[in-house]
Amino acid sequence: MKKRLLGLALLVLMLGVCLLPMSGGAHAEENNGLRASFGGDGQFTVLILSDLQDTQFTTGLVISGETHVLEDYPADLIVLLGDQLEGPSPLLSMGDGAKNCEDTLRTLLAPVEASGTPFVVVFGNHDYEAPLSIREQVKIYESYDNCLAVSFGQYSTEDGALVVPVYPDGADQPAMALYFFDSGSYIANGDYDTVDAEQVAWYNEQSAAFRIANDSQALPSIAFCHIPVPEVYQLLTEVPKGTKGALKGVGVGKGKYYVPNETALFDGEVNEAPCPSSENHGLFDAYLANGDVFLTVNGHDHINSFIGSVDGIDIANAPGSSYTSYGSDDIRGVRLFRFSEHNVRDYETIHVRYSDYNTPQSWGPVKYFFSATSSMPFYNAIKVVAAIGLVFIAIVTTVIVLIVKAKRRKKAAAAAVASPEEVDKTVEQNDQSKE
Repeated sequence: MKKRLLGLALLVLMLGVCLLPMSGGAHAEENNGLRASFGGDGQFTVLILSDLQDTQFTTGLVISGETHVLEDYPADLIVLLGDQLEGPSPLLSMGDGAKNCEDTLRTLLAPVEASGTPFVVVFGNHDYEAPLSIREQVKIYESYDNCLAVSFGQYSTEDGALVVPVYPDGADQPAMALYFFDSGSYIANGDYDTVDAEQVAWYNEQSAAFRIANDSQALPSIAFCHIPVPEVYQLLTEVPKGTKGALKGVGVGKGKYYVPNETALFDGEVNEAPCPSSENHGLFDAYLANGDVFLTVNGHDHINSFIGSVDGIDIANAPGSSYTSYGSDDIRGVRLFRFSEHNVRDYETIHVRYSDYNTPQSWGPVKYFFSATSSMPFYNAIKVVAAIGLVFIAIVTTVIVLIVKAKRRKKAAAAAVASPEEVDKTVEQNDQSKE
């Protein structure tokens, strides 16, 4: 599905971005000599892995899904869009929690490393809940040669924002910019967090610098963060409680009910209520004011995979890439975006489903059942624990039945070998009763 140009194409001629004042960090493309660039065909493809949300008991299904997709859909950049770890899971805290987290990340990153594709990482709310600090997680990601940048890493601001310019092949002037924002975890009232005011101020500085260097023209840009912007609810229509198919709002939509607005949505489907924050520090308004960000991409809501437009800016929810956390075979997988250096705003997108590769038949129905979480609260670990519990109950029940039967057999045997005196007495009693 191709999203068509909403306005006139912006000029892409600009001065070298080495002159830009990048507050809070150096240029991300300098990391390990890597550089985000359009291919020789003028295309740049971004592949989103969102909400892998796993533990040290990583299922082979997710590795299979990752591996097949990366082989069949080569990308120029992979974005890990947050919640790589199933942070609150007690499994991660069993024994050495830090080692469990590292083992999980390295297992999940194995297909990414093998692909050799540069990758960028942002964090999600569940990464903050893991028994390994975000700073320590950063070190793990940055140990990979194909890691381009990480929120809170060496090319990030102090509060987790960074920008990656993308250059035409062999050029020194970028044709677009990719912004990455850490959206935090939770706020005081228990709601999800959002991009903070300091990050918004930083983005405004970067946007202005790019504009100055681009002959006063906004540089077409894409933004990524884990938790959706509150404006996502403008893609839905408020309806009365009890309306068939209505979704109960979360965050900014709390206390209200919604159905998808098919006029605003043009790709994919909304299967659960979006879960943004109840706070809003003006990031989307800044996009509108600066005129550069034409697409913002989030994860967080696993069984949503959609794109819609609000005031000329597209809001996209990438599908969950997890088998450990809740998901759906109709949705779980990845989303790709393909951009052309000659017309950046006119992008193509595709949702690739893991079910194209992994099915109960190909994996084994029983094995698949215990490896793939469908919906809450039937997580894999719960299914495994329940199965173990049932087996335990069955064993205990069997043992009790065997003990009872053994006692009955013993009692019967004892009666069969009763003494002659007892037999005579029993016969005499029977004779007397007849008389």
